Amino acid sequence: MDKFTNYIDDLNDYINKNLSFNDPNNLYDPVKYILQNGGKRVRSLFTLFISDLFSGKIDNALPAAASLEIFHNFTLVHDDIMDNAIIRRGSKTINDKWNNNTAILSGDVMLIISYNLLSKYNDKTYIQLSKELNNTARLVCEGQQYDIDFSIKQNVQLDEYFKMIELKTAELIACSFKFGGIVSDASENNIQNLYKIGKNMGMAFQLEDDYLDSFGESKDFGKKIGGDILEKKKTLLYILSKENLEAKDKDLFLDTFNSSNLGDDEKIKKIKDFYTTSGSKKALEDYIKKYYDISIDLINGLELEENKKNIFKEYCSSLINRVS
Repeated sequence: MDKFTNYIDDLNDYINKNLSFNDPNNLYDPVKYILQNGGKRVRSLFTLFISDLFSGKIDNALPAAASLEIFHNFTLVHDDIMDNAIIRRGSKTINDKWNNNTAILSGDVMLIISYNLLSKYNDKTYIQLSKELNNTARLVCEGQQYDIDFSIKQNVQLDEYFKMIELKTAELIACSFKFGGIVSDASENNIQNLYKIGKNMGMAFQLEDDYLDSFGESKDFGKKIGGDILEKKKTLLYILSKENLEAKDKDLFLDTFNSSNLGDDEKIKKIKDFYTTSGSKKALEDYIKKYYDISIDLINGLELEENKKNIFKEYCSSLINRVS
């Protein structure tokens, strides 16, 4: 969509103009590196889109959108350090290209820049946005800790996984929806409904990412298919398969999942077969649809013209349309 291309161009221009810091270069070069290194800009685009929908303009939403984009990338930098990751968006991570200490400091300064951008608003709006981001940041940290805990926990339950992705992913997307409502002076009722829409869209978005990691196309997904399997991540597909398989098949599934003796392609294929035969693949598709449908119902309840509600639904559909 041309409009969203314009959103991204305007957002990137705004971010670049507000990243005028240069010295010391080993602090700021990594910041510019990750922010200029791709990314879908999903969260910040939601803020701009909602502002445009409710106010007909995006200029006043650019500081909030840029703040969220930089905050999100800050979380990725620290996430890569904790995971010892070496690749992010097809390029070296900051911790690999520079080192862990530089990555920590660059991530920290990104967090500071994120909050500084919110100070461009009047006092009332600044307080609203800062309060929202403070709460969201805490919840994201809680979700990240749960994710770390899952790596050593033998039995992750379904409700625990949903709680983790709600905190780690959905809350920040919900915040982006709420930011769009706040900066466009939407009614309090609309702002609260936007938050609920964002949280459900965030759940659907994360679950779709889990799905695509195993069943997507690499050229569309942007990274190697089966990465979660090779990293032995306890995603919803894993949890459901472990719950649904008969004892004999479950033992074989777990042996295969934890094996270090299989080739990557062979292991991915075998685990994907388990995901399909156990019914986990279909169940995940149903969960994605469930959260997406809740979002659409909530859009219908907004105080907004019908044609704008339809535009909103089309945009949400464009993000959750890769699972078939």
